Amino acid sequence: MRWLFLLLLMLNLAYLLYGPARPASEHALEPVPMQQRADIPLLRLLSEGVPSTDGISQAGRAACVSLGPFSTPRAAAPLQALLSGEGLLYRVRPMVESMPLSYWVVLEPTDGRAGAQAAMAMLAARGMNDHFIITDGPHRDGLSLGLFSEHARALRRLEQVRGIGLEPVIETRYRDVTLYWVEVDVSLQMLGALLPGLPEGILLVERTCR
Repeated sequence: MRWLFLLLLMLNLAYLLYGPARPASEHALEPVPMQQRADIPLLRLLSEGVPSTDGISQAGRAACVSLGPFSTPRAAAPLQALLSGEGLLYRVRPMVESMPLSYWVVLEPTDGRAGAQAAMAMLAARGMNDHFIITDGPHRDGLSLGLFSEHARALRRLEQVRGIGLEPVIETRYRDVTLYWVEVDVSLQMLGALLPGLPEGILLVERTCR
């Protein structure tokens, strides 16, 4: 048994001495380049950067917008010419809208006619005489403190009266007017190209696509 032990020991020593130094086998495996499958998206490292497709997808989206408003169909002619020059189809649609007509400064009624007269006395004491008692309607026995075409002027009057301890309100009066809007369906890319050439003062309102 001793000779068998010595034989195994010599074989182990020989492997330790000569095994690591031997040349590589002729049949050793070589690295194989990875091939990208066509059905799997290419993977990228974050350091390489990821190409964005947002611009492509957004540019192809439809944009349904209304451009205007115009007081008459004739006033929309320059915009129609611009759209026609780009080969775009459009529709001119009339819409009835309520527009502010005037601004009425009113002191709401309190304590009936006696309350109105007391308020008038307070105003007169401060040199404010351009007012009158309302004799009918929902503000009966209140005070009319002025009717203005501009909101800023009505607001100044409001603050003036508040300065003596009264609390008036501004009631906006409206009138119905017909305005004209040009409706067009375009891609977002085309819309971006059109915006710089739009006539001054034109509003762009997004609407539901039909």
